[in-house]
Amino acid sequence: MDHKWLEDFVMLARERSFSRAAQLRHVTQPQFSRRIRALELWAGAELVNRSGVPLSLTPAGEELLPAARRAVDSLSDTRARIRQSSQGLEWVTLATGRTLSRTAVPQWLEQARRQVGEVRLRIVTGSIHEGATLLEQGGADFLLTFTHPRLPLLLDEQLFEGVTIGTDELVAVSSPRADRKPLHALPGTARKPVPMLGYAPTLALSQILQDGLTRAGKDLHLRTVTESDFAESLHAQALQGVGVAWLPRALVEDDMRSGRLVAADRAGGGIGFEIRLYRPRKARSELAHRIWQASATR
Repeated sequence: MDHKWLEDFVMLARERSFSRAAQLRHVTQPQFSRRIRALELWAGAELVNRSGVPLSLTPAGEELLPAARRAVDSLSDTRARIRQSSQGLEWVTLATGRTLSRTAVPQWLEQARRQVGEVRLRIVTGSIHEGATLLEQGGADFLLTFTHPRLPLLLDEQLFEGVTIGTDELVAVSSPRADRKPLHALPGTARKPVPMLGYAPTLALSQILQDGLTRAGKDLHLRTVTESDFAESLHAQALQGVGVAWLPRALVEDDMRSGRLVAADRAGGGIGFEIRLYRPRKARSELAHRIWQASATR
């Protein structure tokens, strides 16, 4: 039996909704339903009455629920103790995105070390949903992520809390011409659209960018020539003169200061977003709690 099935079942018992529980577990509803069905096959009985709204548990489900909760809590606590005692070293695990691991994590870690002392940090990179799932399942002490109205983070506010540790903005940049003007200048024209280096649609930065461009209402003429789920690859291509890219200012500020990149939009202005740190309201270690306090006092 996969322990995730028990975590799914506990979530379903709390939410009384397959769709809501699936969202909170960061899986599709069909995938979530299959996992609950797999648990029922393991138990040898139906655990959920699916006909009513909201759904309810069967007598077998009510009997299993307390044991499932104990098992989930026990596994999480045991894993935390093992990780803290392993080789006598105490590690903290941070789930984040690849771009933030380069732009935001060093400053956050420096501040934590100034106030807390030595911190041994494991960094696990992935999507926002992957990071949230890791945090929920006890595989990470913290989640560091972009936040924006277009990016709802489906963490239970009763179990998790967040704090803003910084802000950034997406800025349109291009390699320069010899006269220091942008090689690829916005807004472009219908006959000559600007080559664009874009984010994969599933990436958080893609959603932030699209919302920002829509709200700005600018009449841009763009032609996507590259699409990537890795901001650093777009950064490299912008430096090579392939096209215009909207990149986090923290990623390109050195290049703009040195002139390797220039603003592609004469009107200027960026698309702002926050950077937030999340943790379980019940800290998994004393060190994690002290790091949280250091992060919250900026």
